[in-house]
Amino acid sequence: MIGGAVINTVIGAGIKLGANILNAWLEQKKQAQMLLAARDQKMMDALISNQVKQASNPFVQVTRRMLFLSITFTLCFMMIYYAMNPGIQYDVIVPRGESSKWGLFSWVTGGKDFEVVRMTGGLLLMSFMDLAFMVIGFYAIPSRRR
Repeated sequence: MIGGAVINTVIGAGIKLGANILNAWLEQKKQAQMLLAARDQKMMDALISNQVKQASNPFVQVTRRMLFLSITFTLCFMMIYYAMNPGIQYDVIVPRGESSKWGLFSWVTGGKDFEVVRMTGGLLLMSFMDLAFMVIGFYAIPSRRR
């Protein structure tokens, strides 16, 4: 009878010891995750404060507006110019055959076969529109989300 009580006490103590070891291991993992989260939060705070400082820099503000206005005015000029002169055509050299899959960068990959393609001003304007609207949207829409 006493042997059963001793064995039950030893089993209870073993379970308690195992639970303490498991809790200590889980707590250490939790502390490591909290340290990583705090480090990541400090890095994010530093990044955001740097962006806020740069956004409030007058030089950055002026250059962003100059880029926005120059691309917008170039787009407006091209639209008016090609509307007034619809017969304008340009000869453009483009890659031909297998090397054409790399587009403009085919000269880097060793494209040796090229052809001359004739583009109208309207087609050139259409090619410029994607870039223009992408840049106009980037510079014109303020980003206040932090």
